[in-house]
Amino acid sequence: MGHGEEPLTATYKTQRPPWIGLWSDREYKGRPDWWKEPGLEDSVTRSGKLRLYRARFREEDPDWYDPKVKDGESLAGPFGLDSKKNKNLTKKGDQPGDLADFQNKVYEGSHQFKSIAEKFGLSKEHPGLDVSPTMNDLIKTPKGQLGRNAVLTNSWYHFGPRFFDTPLNEGAFWKGLAAAKYAGILLAPYTILEIRALNTVSVAEFSPRTYLKRYLQLAPFPLAVAFAWGFTLSAAATIRNKDDVNNHWFASAAVGSTVATMKSNVALGTSAAIFTAILGAFWQYQRHSETGLQGMTAHPQSSGIWGGPLLWQKMQLGDADVPKTRY
Repeated sequence: MGHGEEPLTATYKTQRPPWIGLWSDREYKGRPDWWKEPGLEDSVTRSGKLRLYRARFREEDPDWYDPKVKDGESLAGPFGLDSKKNKNLTKKGDQPGDLADFQNKVYEGSHQFKSIAEKFGLSKEHPGLDVSPTMNDLIKTPKGQLGRNAVLTNSWYHFGPRFFDTPLNEGAFWKGLAAAKYAGILLAPYTILEIRALNTVSVAEFSPRTYLKRYLQLAPFPLAVAFAWGFTLSAAATIRNKDDVNNHWFASAAVGSTVATMKSNVALGTSAAIFTAILGAFWQYQRHSETGLQGMTAHPQSSGIWGGPLLWQKMQLGDADVPKTRY
């Protein structure tokens, strides 16, 4: 894949101590977890990820009083991983690969599928069962909706190109089309707001036809900007063979040039480039943080997302008490 056998993954420079400047050419060769109590190691940092919460000594470190379950031995976490120490790998996020293959991996790795497959001989033509891969939701998810990060589940999510069907250094043209597709989806509600706010289509003339006409009038600019960003970001990663924050400087320059050209406004293009660079840097650093784009698995606690055993205390209305008589 790409320039090598392994798919390109997000990387960054491991956190350095404050006595080595950010722009210094000195290479720090000491402990990557230099802020910790001597003798203690930080597994997140040593795995090459950004550590958002850094404990200074062991009594402050959740990994000390709540140690991580060994990989492959967790009964509740997806893929046998401790779901309190790993990001939610059942969400595709930026994991490269085909969506259908990813869904099949998550589906066959779920405990519901494994327990049923052990007792029944499921054929290859079986359409699939509803499962809960993270074991944290009473509502099970259909196989065709596993791994999706959309706010609302939908049946058209798989249509068209998707940004992370391949690693960042592959398929630059398709990544540009994927970014344009996402911009086109967001443009649909924006067109309604634009019509209502600026009255570009009068109430008497509004119809599906006039809405579509206005949508097509607005579409060239955001679609061109989105394509320029996605294409340049992937092309920079392909040429440099690196998936780091520097790719976003090239992508933001492409966005700024596109905006300045289409709007004949250099100041607006410069502002768009700066704004895109800032957002891109945040996005890139989130990708290689300990939570990733997927986030962590939500765990039900006492009176948590399911209610819990103490939820009855919230139901006390008036002077009535919970009956204490046992039958």
